[in-house]
Amino acid sequence: MLPVRFGKKELTAEELKNDRKSCKVAGPCGLGKKAMYLNTFFLDRRLYVCYEDIERIYKRIAMSAGGFSGKGVFGAIPYLVVELKDGRSRQCNFKIEEDVDALMRWIRDNHPEIHLYTKQAEERMRAEALEEKAKEKKTLSPAAVEGKTRLEEDLDFLEKHPEVSERLRRTVREKRRIDHIPASSRMIMGAVALAGIVLIAVGLYTLFSGKNYGLWGLLFGAAFLFYAAASQILPFGSNTPAAAAAAWREAVEAAKACIADKKDFFLPAQYADPIVIRRMLKTIRMGRAESCEEALAVVKDDLKALNSSVRVSQEEHDEVAAIKPLFLECGYADDLPWS
Repeated sequence: MLPVRFGKKELTAEELKNDRKSCKVAGPCGLGKKAMYLNTFFLDRRLYVCYEDIERIYKRIAMSAGGFSGKGVFGAIPYLVVELKDGRSRQCNFKIEEDVDALMRWIRDNHPEIHLYTKQAEERMRAEALEEKAKEKKTLSPAAVEGKTRLEEDLDFLEKHPEVSERLRRTVREKRRIDHIPASSRMIMGAVALAGIVLIAVGLYTLFSGKNYGLWGLLFGAAFLFYAAASQILPFGSNTPAAAAAAWREAVEAAKACIADKKDFFLPAQYADPIVIRRMLKTIRMGRAESCEEALAVVKDDLKALNSSVRVSQEEHDEVAAIKPLFLECGYADDLPWS
């Protein structure tokens, strides 16, 4: 079944078939040479819109329970919003935020004419950039210049290896999600799964006994089991705390192996994220720190000060949602007990 046109420009059936077949998959969406493919509530890549019709694409984040406190899952629900030149828009829900980031990087590299922020965000970012520029120290000390140069080199290195930060973010969020699942939720979902197994057993027994209503038992039992499995609450497979911890440790070790190729890389492996370095550079440029060590300490203090009662811009929110779990999981420590 071919995708349905969402924009104004229409592709022929043959063009659409070939373009969708070769498209780069990014979560429930796709990126072809001629069009972008969007998901509906139930189906992936069900709609298409040609790039000529797109005005802007941006990410929207909904924060789950816990906010900027150290409590709760501190998980983010990512959405991708696509705005067309005719004023229409569509919001696509994603399960993995890294898929949204990968999609937006591809758009940035291949279609620079498409805006990646809302109009309000662009105006606010320009105003904030001017304000920050005015606050920057005109002359930096030799130590600050040295720290700034070192961090800029580290940033350039990390931006060439986006898989490092993406894996760290993904695994640490999953670990925190699993670690903070209440025992009561596991018990309830276990009861649901057990009820499903009992219903399936009863359904099979009644069917073999020649009673047709056993089909209802099979149907409801399967529904209960699928619901329990889809909840990702039951401690099986990769949903166990041990598996999540192992995945995060492997991500940290992979980051450590990657940054070992960069001489004098400053950040500890568990914090190897471009956003962290950009925030450190900002502290140096504004005179809040003189060295890399001081800059990291300031960034940590800033993150600790952000909680559910603090109002921030959407851009600040996105940054904090991306990197604060990295620090929370380590207790803001530079040395890990198992490293």
